Amino acid sequence: MSLDEARPDTERVRQAVYDSPAAEVATAAGDRPRTYPLSPFYDEDRERVIVTSPPAYAGKVDTVRENPRLSLLFYEAGEPFVLYGRGTVRDDDLEANAEYVQELIRAEPPSPKREGFTRTSSWVDSRLGRFLFGWYALRLVVEVEPVRIEPLDEGTAGRLPPWPEEDVDASEAESYERLVLTVVDEDGWPTTRTVRSVERRGEDAVALETPLAVREGQPACLLCHWHTPDLSKLGQRLFRGRVAEADDGRVRFTPGSSTYMRNATPLDRLKFIWTGKRRTRAYFRQQDGP
Repeated sequence: MSLDEARPDTERVRQAVYDSPAAEVATAAGDRPRTYPLSPFYDEDRERVIVTSPPAYAGKVDTVRENPRLSLLFYEAGEPFVLYGRGTVRDDDLEANAEYVQELIRAEPPSPKREGFTRTSSWVDSRLGRFLFGWYALRLVVEVEPVRIEPLDEGTAGRLPPWPEEDVDASEAESYERLVLTVVDEDGWPTTRTVRSVERRGEDAVALETPLAVREGQPACLLCHWHTPDLSKLGQRLFRGRVAEADDGRVRFTPGSSTYMRNATPLDRLKFIWTGKRRTRAYFRQQDGP
């Protein structure tokens, strides 16, 4: 797949950003992809898509420093597409980044996404909010220069069956509204497609119906996630493993590890706060050195 083409239509990209509480953002360390649902924003002056992360979860964007190639699947756009782009990490002033993101939020048209972020910002600006979530307000920013759009025929996302061997019970499995598979293509770009159905293949693998082309033993990741329209509640699990072509034309995915996160209950939020504070301290210790 050649990306040496004219830049995509800015109006289409901007509208997709405004329509999307989240996009599935894929990065790659060598041939190993990782995909996360992140909220996109748009810098109209610079014609850049912006995604962000608090330093507690810097791993979501760290790979962009070494490999600027990334992709964003805009599945909630009027006409879904994958945007391929080159990213630049901005981390010199995390507080200034936070204000920059607030400006981008204020520039968006009214939507549940904007209302949700505005409500969260007001809470974080309170005395109690600064104490509990001051770490979350700090922002690493990734500027994405659009390179190419690939239109998609998305279809309906499948459902993950219960998977006890991977600690996924029926309640968790039923919660996921989106399943996507990501690999790194032959040109070195991470690329993501919707998983339309899932079948168990023994205890250690699943067979996925997806239009994604794969190679035998290729590293891959399977992202399962859900969120409310205003992003006030969400859940996600990222499986990392390998893929192969199955005999029936499906993709066989064998996981090696997974990470899980949910923010839906008061207990979830307490765990999120504790983990975030701990990981933020670790981030700054690493930045400062021994």
